[in-house]
Amino acid sequence: MILALAPMDGITDLACRVITKKIFEKYNKNPEYQFTLRTEFMTSDGYVANPDKVIKHIIHTDFEDPIVLQIFWWNKKKLLETALDIEKKYWNKIFWIELNTGCPANNVMKSWWWSALLKNKESTLNIIKTLSKNLKVPFSIKSRTGLNEEDKKKQMDFLTEASNFCHMITIHARTLKELYSGDWDREFIYELKKKANKNCKIIWNWAIKNFNEITNKIQNLDGVMIGQSAIWNPRIFTNHSPTIQEKFETILEHINLLAKFEIFTSDLNPKNLWKNKIKPKLQEIESIDIQSNYEKIYYTPLLFRTYLHQYLKGIPGSKELKEICNQTKDFNQTIKNIEQFFKATSLSN
Repeated sequence: MILALAPMDGITDLACRVITKKIFEKYNKNPEYQFTLRTEFMTSDGYVANPDKVIKHIIHTDFEDPIVLQIFWWNKKKLLETALDIEKKYWNKIFWIELNTGCPANNVMKSWWWSALLKNKESTLNIIKTLSKNLKVPFSIKSRTGLNEEDKKKQMDFLTEASNFCHMITIHARTLKELYSGDWDREFIYELKKKANKNCKIIWNWAIKNFNEITNKIQNLDGVMIGQSAIWNPRIFTNHSPTIQEKFETILEHINLLAKFEIFTSDLNPKNLWKNKIKPKLQEIESIDIQSNYEKIYYTPLLFRTYLHQYLKGIPGSKELKEICNQTKDFNQTIKNIEQFFKATSLSN
């Protein structure tokens, strides 16, 4: 069974992916489970115009393999140009390439491509065929159950045909109209698996609260992808329930890795990334000394707030820590605030 961390813009960066996979490898006891990661999705329009500006999205460590590189846009020419260029420069460093055909993230929606690919199914199918035919690496797509309830029948026919040209299809079990709310349509995905090409794996992407739900609902599918539920609980891909101390240790490891990645990227010349830095060894990142590079840490305290708020879910008295960290821009002070909170929490227990 395939277990996958969903790509989330501004969330599933290198630090987030590494932390999640470390936990999976530590607590997973079943060798039949295959864990895969995806890069944050990258626009092919931006890549063609100026690859140096967007290339950071696909930097990942050797530890993260196998990893799927996800791209999006609506223009076939630019998508093909991006995919072929990446494959040429990077063919031995990626698992496969994936086209996102239905993500409603705010910054993506503004570019209007999000509805174009789902509305123009014939054109989108042509894009899928073209990419699949011209790429040597495996190719997959991520989509939804349709534009709205009335579109589901056409979407089923479209995905069934697309399965003949894809190694994998991942379906978010809601329509585009429903965005991130509304009922999940698991039956749509079960039905797609019955109709799809047998060589195409079908992965579901819907709300999962714990690992037992995965095994109870997998039925005829090949795997599951988890997004938002994995932000605050990276152990969701295992049966392990963390203690308060384990949560504290994960928080510290995550924020420190995020800071080290910020230091690492601050020293990079984008034009040299393809040569040797697009896939650094994890040890190279982890060995960076934070204090001697302190002046290079600017965004980490701000970026980590999203993760911290999620990590603190369910921990009594954490509201004050969230409020304090929301006002803290200094990395060392953020660490100090977190340590003081968890020290007080352990003493009270």
